[in-house]
Amino acid sequence: MSTNVSVSETFPVVIDYEKSLQAMIRAGRYDWTNSDITEKHFPVASGPIEISMELVHFDRAMTSEEVLAELDRKGLRPATLPELLAFGAKYPEKQREFPVVALGSVWVGSDGCRGVAYLDGDGVERDLYLYWGGGRWVGDCRFLAVSK
Repeated sequence: MSTNVSVSETFPVVIDYEKSLQAMIRAGRYDWTNSDITEKHFPVASGPIEISMELVHFDRAMTSEEVLAELDRKGLRPATLPELLAFGAKYPEKQREFPVVALGSVWVGSDGCRGVAYLDGDGVERDLYLYWGGGRWVGDCRFLAVSK
């Protein structure tokens, strides 16, 4: 298999920047949310916009830097936290199939670790997590992206 092979799906979503980050999180009805996902750590713009997002699947473990380089080559940018939250609210079942990652919003904690928001879940719960560190993303992750 070529290391540049990827599969993507497109999803239309409206991001309502009139809502606060907490309202966006409530709209997703997550069963658990990392307490560091706040407006202080992830500032939000204003005004609603409609965009098409892609879920890109590389089918292999990759670092964030590798994913960002591949997205750039495809003319895509990584989704932000508000875009991830709008996606999760509109397509709540997708995160039960696989983790959905938004590399476009990164928070650096007081310990210097980088936190990246992602959605995950199972048959019972849907959760909003922060992934810490610079390790590799597992091969079943999908990376939410938007055309540049």
